[in-house]
Amino acid sequence: MSMRHESELRNAIRFPLHLQVTLKTPTAEYRAKTTDISAGGILFHTESEIAVGSEVEFTIEMPGDVLGTKHPVLVKCQGRVVRFAEETSGRSVAVVIDEYHFERI
Repeated sequence: MSMRHESELRNAIRFPLHLQVTLKTPTAEYRAKTTDISAGGILFHTESEIAVGSEVEFTIEMPGDVLGTKHPVLVKCQGRVVRFAEETSGRSVAVVIDEYHFERI
């Protein structure tokens, strides 16, 4: 990956939201909590090990004040794990979002 392309990916606005989520892979479900969210991906904290390359689906209830709306919005996402790291506080899983759509609550 070129430095320019990596820099472009890192420049997406990140929202430091800590929301409970269930990550669904083709073989299992995992409980996780978001660390930060951007248009291109999400960083999760989890107690489980999820393999890099795993396809995942998840739904996040985004607070209205974050999106500038009166009501929360459900964001249904499909993506894949691009990074997994062991940390002293647990495990971090980075997921790139391949597809998403919004649903009003």
